[in-house]
Amino acid sequence: MKILFLEQFSELGGGQRNLLDLLPAVVERGWSPTVAAPGSGPLFGEARVLGADVSPIPLGKYSNGHKTASESMQFGLDTFRMARWIRRSDADLISVGGARVLPAVALASRGRPVIFQAQHFMTDARALGISRWAIRRARATVIANSLHVAAQYGTPRVIYNGVAEIPFAVRNFEQPWRIGLIGRIAPMKGQVDFLRAARRIDDARFVICGSPMFSPGSYAEEMYRLASRLPVDMLGWRSDVAAVLRDLDILTVPSTPAEATTRVILEAFSAGVPVVAYAAGGIPEIIRDGENGFLVPECTPEALARRIDDARGCDLRSIARSAREEWERRFRIDRYRSEMLAVYGASGY
Repeated sequence: MKILFLEQFSELGGGQRNLLDLLPAVVERGWSPTVAAPGSGPLFGEARVLGADVSPIPLGKYSNGHKTASESMQFGLDTFRMARWIRRSDADLISVGGARVLPAVALASRGRPVIFQAQHFMTDARALGISRWAIRRARATVIANSLHVAAQYGTPRVIYNGVAEIPFAVRNFEQPWRIGLIGRIAPMKGQVDFLRAARRIDDARFVICGSPMFSPGSYAEEMYRLASRLPVDMLGWRSDVAAVLRDLDILTVPSTPAEATTRVILEAFSAGVPVVAYAAGGIPEIIRDGENGFLVPECTPEALARRIDDARGCDLRSIARSAREEWERRFRIDRYRSEMLAVYGASGY
């Protein structure tokens, strides 16, 4: 079976990393994957190494959320260009990893099975309406990565992400504490809230790992302004998440309600790094407060700082062991691959 994997970015965000995790199992199954995305980002090189063909698609860069009038006009033109490109594809099945390419698929699928991986909670009502229309027109099967995201599309099947094992390490939790945030620099990920919380935390050094990808420059500027007054190590983007986690005592995830179930929490579970996260989006589906991590219901910097201080007084080794057990039960990469391949195999091809 030939599968066309369509992504809306060729940079390596969480959705693209999920695809890269899936490709070895697709190739091992004897299927032929083609990965298509706009731009010329690192997704192409990584996918090629894993045995996929790659191809750029005619889709420009757009701001997240509400589009300007000129962007809307350009998007319409890009959609028709993409549709022509998709019609020429000899794929037996189309797997869509981003809502931005759904309208083109709806116009061009021509009865071929379509799988839409809903990996983000959509905050723009107009964009959500267009996605729902495209899903109906393409008769797409929707797979959501959390109940939080699934609620936007009725009652689709939920397949939680899985991640490769990061070796578990017991931590000493000695002062100064190393408290970090890993993720692309964007309002959704909460770096500014993290730094505002850091101003209220003693006996700690802070780490931010990530780079701006799809967010406005003003957010990064605010982050750097706050960081300049604090003991913060700005690591930039790192491909080896395991190495970054190895040096942390606590991982924070102060994400907005637009977050689904971010991969980095699952990676921290595997590595034995306790997580303190906002109780936002799909995060409460994977963290049980006080059992395998810590939730912050108020979702404010002040509350985050208090919860981090609370966590430092708890038995964090027990929390880390519970989180590791959770990863072993629910979030192993082989479970994710098995469930996704079952969906592709049952597509009717």
